[in-house]
Amino acid sequence: MSSVTISCPKCNSGLKLPNRSLLGRKGKCPKCEHRFILEEPDEVQLELVEPVAPAAPVKSDQPLVGTSAKWVPDDVAGNEPVFSSAAAPPPFAPETPLSANSNAFPSAAPVGSEFDFSTNTAGQTDSAGSGTNEPESSAATAKGSIANRARRRKTKKGRTGPIAIGVGTALFAFSMLGLWWQSNSQKTAEAQQKYAAEQPKINDEWKQEKEELAVSDQDAKTLSPTSGGNIPMEFMPFTPHLICHLRPFEIWAADRSHKEFVATLGSLGIWLDATIRDITRFDPQDIEELTFIVNFGPRTSPPDVAAVVRLRSEQTASDLQLNRFPGTVRPDPGVQIFESDPYSYLLIDNKTFVVAPNSMSDLLAEAKSYSRQPSVELEGLLKESDRRRQVTVMFDIKNIDTHREYIFDEDVQTFADEFVLWFGKDIQTISWSMHLDKELFMETLLHENNESSPLRVQRYLKQRFLELPDRLQHAARFMKPANQGYRSMIGRFPAMMKAFVLGTSTSVGPAYVRLITLLPDKAGANLAAASLYTWNQSVVTDFTGPAPVVTSKGPILPNTVADRLKMPVIVDFRRMPLQEAFAYVADEIKTPIIINGDALKLAGMTQNMSQTYNLGEVSALKAIDAMLTNPDYKGTLVIVVDEAGKSITLTTRPVAEQAGLTIYDTSK
Repeated sequence: MSSVTISCPKCNSGLKLPNRSLLGRKGKCPKCEHRFILEEPDEVQLELVEPVAPAAPVKSDQPLVGTSAKWVPDDVAGNEPVFSSAAAPPPFAPETPLSANSNAFPSAAPVGSEFDFSTNTAGQTDSAGSGTNEPESSAATAKGSIANRARRRKTKKGRTGPIAIGVGTALFAFSMLGLWWQSNSQKTAEAQQKYAAEQPKINDEWKQEKEELAVSDQDAKTLSPTSGGNIPMEFMPFTPHLICHLRPFEIWAADRSHKEFVATLGSLGIWLDATIRDITRFDPQDIEELTFIVNFGPRTSPPDVAAVVRLRSEQTASDLQLNRFPGTVRPDPGVQIFESDPYSYLLIDNKTFVVAPNSMSDLLAEAKSYSRQPSVELEGLLKESDRRRQVTVMFDIKNIDTHREYIFDEDVQTFADEFVLWFGKDIQTISWSMHLDKELFMETLLHENNESSPLRVQRYLKQRFLELPDRLQHAARFMKPANQGYRSMIGRFPAMMKAFVLGTSTSVGPAYVRLITLLPDKAGANLAAASLYTWNQSVVTDFTGPAPVVTSKGPILPNTVADRLKMPVIVDFRRMPLQEAFAYVADEIKTPIIINGDALKLAGMTQNMSQTYNLGEVSALKAIDAMLTNPDYKGTLVIVVDEAGKSITLTTRPVAEQAGLTIYDTSK
């Protein structure tokens, strides 16, 4: 049955019916939704305006694709079929015309049923149960429709297969990545927890102590009277094991204090003056800086000695060659070396030259362009050196111990052994410097070995310094100087060393212990003289036998405490604790001084309050008065003298007045 197109009576839209069997039933316009009875359209006479040549049939192996309206059942009220507008263009056109025998549409559609007239490639419906009028044509059409559906499913499978595989692979990769990230995050967290657990806990007290040590060391540096650069290590012909840097024109200056100091050196000062003149061919007053260096070499051979000389004024080459350095000129155009016996001289410029033994001329020639540097242990101390100091000596104590037979005479070998043993095993290198201006300034730097630490060295030195006066006192008992003046100076030497120890401040640096001592002008000269006299007497003293018995009781101790307070003491305290300062005074006057700690606590004071005084040699009473009248204490501290018990008590004024004690007047 052929299709038919009817018009909507309301909007005049064309509606296409699949077949004529639907005529007479009610339908609904899909455009205006008007319901009307489907009737046969009136015949219209068609007139061909212009003849058109028939189109050539298109040959194609693909089946025809048709279009049709979809008929859906009406609602319960009407069950009218709804058709698509015939005016709407079909989604696609058939490539080949339908055959005359084919029936593309079902012969009849039951009421209320829904028909899908979207045809397949054969022009038949997709419904498996659609009826046909001719069995053969329907079978062929159905066969084509099934083949097309299978082909479409296969094509769809071909397209979706790789997509599914890609999506699955991506999901698998993301899953594995998530598992790895989770595992890695867990391991990282565990490693961080383990690292945090293994890290040592910060010791706040030790951290604060280190900061205090650094501040104390910086404060100690400010006490230096000089602020020059480091000692230069240029033009060294060999590796220095011992360095002695001098400023001769200042040491041998014409002012009174320096002359007195050099005079107190006695034979040592005379020997040093003669050695400088012999090696350099210049007077000490003409030399600004003189650096002696010593290389010890093998143990069985004597050490090598050289010197770098920096003059105060320029010299002419002719004067140096004719008057200062007699000898032959080395035939070397690159350097200017005067070879003589026993020394050779390398001229750097008109103010600087290097002296070395004649056998080391080749090393001198190399020293102008290549300077040998000291050991690593000495380099650290050189960085703390000051070329403006009048005397600086640096050495490795192990080298001194190994070559002491070439440094010390046979008579002082015992003293050399004691010198090495006194420093112990913790100290490796030592730097000692001195500068005399208005007062005597001395600085000692001690560098520890790899098995020790600066704090350990500091504790060791404090104990050694406390024992030093007693050891010197014991050694002085063996000495029998013939001169009464020498005997007096040697007898006072242990007391001077005790004052020296008490006046020495100790600080700890990054890799060294710093000792600084400040002494008054006269105290420095007296200490130098007493040290020299004790040294000279120790050379001729036999320390192996028993100590001589003291027949004389020495100075008679005053009977009253008031008279003992008039005895002289040397006061040079550098941030010394209060209890140590009074203990020193008590030891000097042989009278116990008792400190009332509870009274000090009530006044908000401690026994560790720092004491800094440089009074020189004064009476014990004046030393005590200086500490009691400190403005920081506001007159709170007082002393009470017990003549019956031969003792002195340090307390506070309120406690003494409350107890009814008599306060001793220290100002008289």
